[in-house]
Amino acid sequence: MNLIPVVVNGLLVWAEPGATVLNVAQKAGAGIPTLCHHERTGTKGHCRLCLVEIAGRPRPEPACATTVESGMVVNTESEELTDLRRTVLELVALETNVEHDVKMASWLEEYRADPGRWGDPLSGRREREPIRDNAFFVREYDKCYNCRRCLDACGEGIQGVWALSFTGRVAEAAVTTVFDLPLTESGCVFCGNCVQVCPTGALVPLEEALLAEEAR
Repeated sequence: MNLIPVVVNGLLVWAEPGATVLNVAQKAGAGIPTLCHHERTGTKGHCRLCLVEIAGRPRPEPACATTVESGMVVNTESEELTDLRRTVLELVALETNVEHDVKMASWLEEYRADPGRWGDPLSGRREREPIRDNAFFVREYDKCYNCRRCLDACGEGIQGVWALSFTGRVAEAAVTTVFDLPLTESGCVFCGNCVQVCPTGALVPLEEALLAEEAR
């Protein structure tokens, strides 16, 4: 296979054709934050946290959903990118319960994010109650970032069941089951793939949730 030259933050990198900017940048040592991307589920391009600048292109593009090209020049850090990432993090933290997410706390500090500057939350996500409708795991959607990993894991990404779905639009968008049915009636086979790929703890094994409650 003939490798192609890509420049990342001034560093020449030889990349495999078809690789994403995210993969190549990470191999070059660039720390690009990402919420939604997952190799197994194929989830990409939703959170916009991994935006990068590419020479010759009019606007930043998501590193996880952009394929490298020969001679591409990529910049992963700039004042504009910092502002964009700060805004994404602030809006996620404004709408979502992130108090147990160590990675999010680190990013909020790194980017000096202030969710409160946007006022009150637009959605009722923080008020969503835990859903316990099966013997295997709990859905705590107040912690959900709407990253779509669970949907893709349940759907064409891994399992091919499509028991999960989205409801609502824009700020009111939320993960649920098809027709908002209990999981036991949704076609879910309880494979656990959605739990494994969830980055926030919104989907948690029932036993783990019970232990956490006892520890409080």
